[in-house]
Amino acid sequence: MAHTQEIHRTKLTSESLRRLLATETNGQLALSLYLSFAPSQLPNLRERHMQASSLLAEAEHRHEQDTSASHEQRMALREDIERVRRFVADEHELAPASARGLAIFSCAAAGIFELVSLPDPVEPQVSIDTQLHIEPLLEQSPATRWCVLLLSHRASRVFVGDRDGLLETTSVLDDVHGRHAQGGWSQSRYQRGIEQEVDEHIRKTCALLFERLQRRPFGRLLIGGPEELHHQVEGELHPDVRKRLAGFFEIDVERASPDEVHRRAAPLIEADERAHELQALERLQEGLAPGGHAAVGLEEVLELLNERRVEALLMPHGFTAAGFVCPSCGRLSATDEPCPLDRATPEPKQDIVESAITLAYHQDAEVLVVRYERDQLAGLAALLRF
Repeated sequence: MAHTQEIHRTKLTSESLRRLLATETNGQLALSLYLSFAPSQLPNLRERHMQASSLLAEAEHRHEQDTSASHEQRMALREDIERVRRFVADEHELAPASARGLAIFSCAAAGIFELVSLPDPVEPQVSIDTQLHIEPLLEQSPATRWCVLLLSHRASRVFVGDRDGLLETTSVLDDVHGRHAQGGWSQSRYQRGIEQEVDEHIRKTCALLFERLQRRPFGRLLIGGPEELHHQVEGELHPDVRKRLAGFFEIDVERASPDEVHRRAAPLIEADERAHELQALERLQEGLAPGGHAAVGLEEVLELLNERRVEALLMPHGFTAAGFVCPSCGRLSATDEPCPLDRATPEPKQDIVESAITLAYHQDAEVLVVRYERDQLAGLAALLRF
């Protein structure tokens, strides 16, 4: 039976990642395809078509060799492969304006057809499993959502995004009068009026920023604009906004392009993320002392995830490991010993890290991919709640 689903397109954000991690295939096989659009590696459409065709042929080969799948699963997967093949045949889809990669998730039997534009090139790969292959998305997704506020004496602009790019969402130009050219008492009174208008402009902007935080939360904040305003702006921020403040930078608020804003903000974002990694690694070292609240090693960390004791899951960029999943209760393990809960025989997983990430998100644990200091971490590690 043919299945038709609307294509759901999205960009990679913390919100889209969390939604995809929660997506269920209801036990059906799903096709996960990652395509790289790096101009230096695949500069033309012909090479991109060859990449997609090669990966889909690999998926067909796996499909033919898989004797464990039921007839219905095999037919549904064949339909997914053909649906994705028709999609990538469209030259427009392989020539995006800004994306450097594309993730495609297809499971017709579960009503899934997702396209995720990626900000960076990705290793081309294909996966067939009963859950979406999400880990490569985590490698590119920011740990926190950033907000950048530009604020001058009369203008304000708000950008949101991450280390890879910022999108302008709001701009305000208030009617703050220019400085009076004449001297004397009238100039002094006029100047006080201007200062009051500037103060009101700053208060209004900071109030709007707090409203935005309540509607659509962000993790960290940067403020750009004239240096003489930085202290006043910080003082007007609501405490819930102020505690997210990561730094200031100077910029021409009204004339700066989005690219320039990103160039100025990117070093501060990187420095803040690096500091967060170092802090987590320091906590890890302290927690590994006797009686501490941390753990390292695949077997121990998986068991702690099963017990829902993990506050933060840490892993070096690109880390993978094989493991096992109980088909009855979903318990994760590093060995093939029978599940201690129901004595079921666990099923092998080529990459158990994917399942560990999903389990961590489901228990509201932070997932930190260590990019800058990855030499300090050999494998999975965890900071514990208790």
